[in-house]
Amino acid sequence: MAETLAGAEPRTLILQRALAGLVLDAEGEAFEGDAVGFAQRRGLGEPDQQAFLAFREGLSAYRELARLSLVDPIETMFPITRALLEREGVWEACLQAFLEARCVRSSHYRDIAPAFLGWLVESAWGRSRWPFLPELAHAEILEVLVSRFPEAELPADLRPEPRVGDRIVLHPATQVVAYGHAVHRVSEDGPVPEARPTHLLAFPDREGAFQLLELTPATAALLVRAQSAPLAEAARELGVSDLPALWVLLQDLQVRGAIAGFQAFS
Repeated sequence: MAETLAGAEPRTLILQRALAGLVLDAEGEAFEGDAVGFAQRRGLGEPDQQAFLAFREGLSAYRELARLSLVDPIETMFPITRALLEREGVWEACLQAFLEARCVRSSHYRDIAPAFLGWLVESAWGRSRWPFLPELAHAEILEVLVSRFPEAELPADLRPEPRVGDRIVLHPATQVVAYGHAVHRVSEDGPVPEARPTHLLAFPDREGAFQLLELTPATAALLVRAQSAPLAEAARELGVSDLPALWVLLQDLQVRGAIAGFQAFS
């Protein structure tokens, strides 16, 4: 027997959407008290309505467990963001808005927290009240983004010491980050950051441990520019005149692991 009439949506698709709504939508919270009504509002026919009623308790348990699996990594990875929004009484509303946006496309548990960060950035949720919110969440997950960065093959002709005509080759996981707030200085007890431009270097050291250094604006700009221009040219463009001091800094970053090496610019 055909599942659909001509032009109608397949029953299986309608059922899948209903189950997704049960887990992700706020309406699912009232499911156990009105299973038939929930199924009706989701466009399900009489047989499925009765099935939802018959398996009400099991479906309610499924909702709880599925939501927990989605929420748990967010609460684990963003404790300061959670502390801020709980203090303001909107953490649950934030989570619900994220779930209803259906941003989790991956089947991997590890991708849930990055999806939450991406949603905060793209949706601008709460940003009018907390303009630093995406930066705070990014800073909280920065260590994970660095430690999970995929391995990449480095050029074979890297040198450990810089020359004026070289370009910088960062370690593949190294990130030069700019924020408008000092979000790396906050805590769960004090989750509101100072509003000041902040430049950070995040990288794994030689033992693979996460490291975070605060940079001057000039140093941050040079580390970015000198990846695509010779060091001397980048320094001149940015008004960095003390080349000996710059060389010491760059060699120190290479020894510590932030910089993979230096390569002749071509």
